Amino acid sequence: MKKTVLLFCVCVMGYSVMAQSEDVSEIRLAKNEISSNILDLVIAGSLNVTYERMLNNNISLAGSATFFDTYGYYDAGYLESTNAVSFRASANFYVSKRRQFEGLYFYPLLKIRTGEVTSDYDVYIYNDQGDFEQTDRRNYDISGFSAGLGLGNKWLIQDKFTVTVFGEVARNLGKNLEKENADLGNVEPRLGINFGYRF
Repeated sequence: MKKTVLLFCVCVMGYSVMAQSEDVSEIRLAKNEISSNILDLVIAGSLNVTYERMLNNNISLAGSATFFDTYGYYDAGYLESTNAVSFRASANFYVSKRRQFEGLYFYPLLKIRTGEVTSDYDVYIYNDQGDFEQTDRRNYDISGFSAGLGLGNKWLIQDKFTVTVFGEVARNLGKNLEKENADLGNVEPRLGINFGYRF
């Protein structure tokens, strides 16, 4: 009888430990994350929302929308207003073999943007002859399509909250933005500090 009771207790404890480890793994392997780039908000006043879906093999897909967008941070100090909106898609490849969907990662990205920016100063452009000239307008169109690469690092806190630091560079593949504003160029760098929540 004692052996039966002892065996029963061991089985119940074993089941309890397995259930707890399953709960931990379910929490640890949450498949969705929503985050926002706080650095964009502070520097340029842009509101960013990013959704990331974790797949298999430390690969995830992410999509983000940025409202009141700017072109990199070139015009952030002279920004009067913006109605630009951008959408970005990326595939994130996490390089850690020990951790799931955290640590160092890299990603290719595609981005489309539409809208116009109004600055505090008259815009300079490069004309068709390649000369630098001042215009009498203060607004310029930053619409276009770009592709690029990024590198980042993600920390997972209490299996629910994330802090991500990243940098990316994208090449404008659409129109020549230097005809809209000579300060812009066709390469757009961007930095970010995202705070997120996994579920």
